[in-house]
Amino acid sequence: MDMLPTTDTSQRRPDERPALRAVVVGPGTIGRVHVDALRRNGVEVASVVASTAERAQAAARRLRIPHADASLAAALARGVDAVHVCAPNTWHRGLALTALEAGAHVVCEKPLAASAAHAAELADAARQAGVVHAVCFNNRFYPLVQEIAARRRAGALGRVFLVRASVADDTLWHRGDWDWRLDPAVGGPTVVTSTTGSHLVDLVSFLLGARPVEVCASFGLAHAARRPSGARADVPMPARGSDGDDLAGLLVRFDSGAQAVLSMSHVSAGHPYRIRVEIDAEAQGVSWDSERPNDLWIGHRDAPNELLTADPRHMRPEARRFIERPGAYREGFDETFRLLFREVYAQVRGQTAPPPAYPDFHDGRAQLAVHEAVRLSAAERRWAAVDWSSRPEPPPP
Repeated sequence: MDMLPTTDTSQRRPDERPALRAVVVGPGTIGRVHVDALRRNGVEVASVVASTAERAQAAARRLRIPHADASLAAALARGVDAVHVCAPNTWHRGLALTALEAGAHVVCEKPLAASAAHAAELADAARQAGVVHAVCFNNRFYPLVQEIAARRRAGALGRVFLVRASVADDTLWHRGDWDWRLDPAVGGPTVVTSTTGSHLVDLVSFLLGARPVEVCASFGLAHAARRPSGARADVPMPARGSDGDDLAGLLVRFDSGAQAVLSMSHVSAGHPYRIRVEIDAEAQGVSWDSERPNDLWIGHRDAPNELLTADPRHMRPEARRFIERPGAYREGFDETFRLLFREVYAQVRGQTAPPPAYPDFHDGRAQLAVHEAVRLSAAERRWAAVDWSSRPEPPPP
């Protein structure tokens, strides 16, 4: 396609290394977050890919990206370093494989694929290609989430007994609410457990440094029959299937001995997107809320409770590196993507050594293994073991 106007000022000194170049597939809300975070990490966004040429052109003009393409193959032909997959769920596998076959590094939105088997296939393909691969479990990169994980690794929490955690948004609160996640051909077999729910499972696993081994799940539908507001009555809606879920409840047992009670909802009025985690442990309790991301509550029984504000002067060294500003200037949602991509592109540039400090395709495979146990449990109304026979990499220590 024709060159479009751009704000990219690539005036470089003769001795300056050229910027890495990336393609963003899917210019929706999260795609736009990727574009901004890439630029702030010094990565040039060379092209945007959408399902039609018209959509790609419109997105490229809106986002000031120099090229627009209606296929990933066309974008890859421009000679790029990395591909960011921000398309709907069931498209992830095909797009990621196309990028890997071209030798590009891949950053994929969650869930990595529609099944654990497909995720394992992608992890194997990425290993064979010898490229950097990452999944956008961005909630790990809130500084105080990193602080909780650092405290757990240092033994400050002691043995963890129980986790109470939830993810809530109101995207599907109205009966007339509709988006692509409700179409199994596009969003996959479930709704809340495969989208926002995947974030929660990954986040709790990361905080505990433990692997889920058994789950007991219950699915619920706030609105069994949905129809988009204004849709014609004679237009059929996609069937949601027996395991459709506007909301879900999970009991989880971890290999560390900890247990978790997880709540997931797309019908929580007043919460556009909220994650809460509270951990009961033998040395202290901790609680974090994404709507107040810069406050960490620390609970005691024999001493006053504490409130730790995100401030590098008062945090553990492993968490401090995720705050690049003085304590008065707070990081938020967009910063989690910037920090995730900072770690990814440091490895692309060869500035860090494995293992990665970001979630990769093995983490994506792990989440999908849990997801399949969740579906089985909900369908058969029983506890279900998580199948680790196709063993992914272990969780970070």
